[in-house]
Amino acid sequence: MKIIALLNEKGGSGKSTCAINLACALHRSGRQVILIDADPQGTARDWREASPAATDLPPVIVLDRPELLLTSIKTLVAEIIVIDTPAKAEKMSANVVRIADVAIIPVQPSGADVWASAAAVKLIQGKRDIGGTIDAAFLPTRVSSSTNLSRDILAGDWNEYGLDMLDTAVSNRVSYAQALTDGVSVYETRDGLAKAEIDLIVKELEEAAWL
Repeated sequence: MKIIALLNEKGGSGKSTCAINLACALHRSGRQVILIDADPQGTARDWREASPAATDLPPVIVLDRPELLLTSIKTLVAEIIVIDTPAKAEKMSANVVRIADVAIIPVQPSGADVWASAAAVKLIQGKRDIGGTIDAAFLPTRVSSSTNLSRDILAGDWNEYGLDMLDTAVSNRVSYAQALTDGVSVYETRDGLAKAEIDLIVKELEEAAWL
């Protein structure tokens, strides 16, 4: 079983959007996937409750307390677990990193996102320092080719943390927000470019042997 966590202490960085669509992409590929909502705000939970009954989507399990996450995740049966994490929840983030095989850190084109990501990086490095194994990379989100901030994020000059950055970025597309509101993934929309972005993220993870 592989556990993939979406981490960033800043709210609104795109964690839920990325977690939901990544889980759906992996589910569509035939893998047995569970999406865990570890955020008391319950975005992934609300998304799944809004899903049309006939839509083939992965199950969502709410484990939004740090101790509950550690005890309950051992009882789950899946090939891949994707965890959507909360903002400003140090104990939850620490427990997520403790059990995760892969950490993906979404960063929007803003200094605030970059600064907030330092907390996740510290947890990842702390796990490695004591002999733990975890693969990790930044994922640029909500980028636009028309803004200097997006170009700066994609250039990666800000990345002094020693972590990889995925080659793929999640663009600022209305379809991501609309799909979340409708309780579906971008694969149920007509936005072929959004689908291609998520497919490329999966491909990168596969090629890196992180899946």
